[in-house]
Amino acid sequence: MSSQRGFILVLSYLFLTFLVMWAAVGFGRSATELDASERYTGTSQGFHIAEAALDDGARWLQGLPAPPSGTLSFDACVNGVPPLCAACPCQLNGVSYTVTVDPDDNNPTSFLDLYTVTATSTSSGLQSSRRILGILQTESFARYSYFTNYEEMSSGTNIWFTTRDHLQGPVHSNDQFNIAGNPIFDGLLSSANSAINYKNPPPTGGNNPQFNGGLSLGADAISLPLSSTQLRVAAASASGNWFSGNTAIALQSNGTMLVTNAAMGWANEPRPLPVNGALFVNGGNVTVSGTLDGQLTIGASDDVIVTNNVTCAVDPKTNPSSDDILGLVAERNVVISQAAPFDLTIQASVTALASSFTVENWWVGPPKGDLHIYGGIIQDRRGPVGTFNSSTGDKVSGYSKDYQYDSRFSSTAPPFYPTTGDYNEVLWQEN
Repeated sequence: MSSQRGFILVLSYLFLTFLVMWAAVGFGRSATELDASERYTGTSQGFHIAEAALDDGARWLQGLPAPPSGTLSFDACVNGVPPLCAACPCQLNGVSYTVTVDPDDNNPTSFLDLYTVTATSTSSGLQSSRRILGILQTESFARYSYFTNYEEMSSGTNIWFTTRDHLQGPVHSNDQFNIAGNPIFDGLLSSANSAINYKNPPPTGGNNPQFNGGLSLGADAISLPLSSTQLRVAAASASGNWFSGNTAIALQSNGTMLVTNAAMGWANEPRPLPVNGALFVNGGNVTVSGTLDGQLTIGASDDVIVTNNVTCAVDPKTNPSSDDILGLVAERNVVISQAAPFDLTIQASVTALASSFTVENWWVGPPKGDLHIYGGIIQDRRGPVGTFNSSTGDKVSGYSKDYQYDSRFSSTAPPFYPTTGDYNEVLWQEN
């Protein structure tokens, strides 16, 4: 009987030992899982803090009056204090983080600047670090196929998109769009206004526009600069061209141009294109025609007047790898001369900073066929290019619009072209 009790006692001790070992394993596993959970929570928190810091760094960069100059990397700090916290490095929930901005080495000679923004978070307790970087590029107005501040003439008369209008690429206005008929928009149409003004509201009115690239109403307004400061500075430099008084530029397909300028005593003077691609006429108008072989922006303090077709030597419409890029920038109007031919072609991004892109005597018939723009039109106030019969939709005078977007302008721009003050996101990744 005593041996049986001993056997039971031994079994009890073994069972208790098993329970203790099982509990120890369980506690150990729980501790390991808790540690892993804490580590995961910490690293996840570090990732989200780095991501938020990167977003804040990008917003800080966008809020500067001008893109940072130079090529040296720097902390996103002002007098040693980050814009988002009280001291360097920033601290949040026990995690420290830094934000650095690295301007691209090619920025001093490029037309669009690149900046690498890097946010790094570090948790000393968990000995973990997360790093996220974003590459931002300054945004040019050339990215728009069509842009306006106002969709009406200075008299207050609305200007309408009609059935004959077909626009490609991004379209934006800070004003309300006016639509009569069935125009086609192949790119995103955005407006700072919350509604569209239809001449005959759909669905019963017969107006049925196609928004093939989407429609965004109530979008943020975008400020158009008052002058072409960067172009002026570049044109006045030793590698640019600066002319005073009325000037005529006839582009040549061999990479040169013929210049007529009274102040210089030139009449169709053969000249090379400016080395840096910047040409500006101060105190007068510039008339433009011909075929460009190269990269050039032509600007004027007054009007840019197009007298004939303005094209590229290598047609970007049929060859997207063409390296011929043209910008036309007027600090007043861009005007198509009444003497310009029927079915006019302009292969350029065109900007009228203080007024409009328009046709001289646009109300005078007969109709002049199609205005083929391959690039974009940016203007303060939408200018008329012709008239139409509101009953039939038929053209009465001027041109019908055939505006096509040059997709190269989504990632590049003519030399020293006006910028929006915003940035395009090129890359966003954890490093």
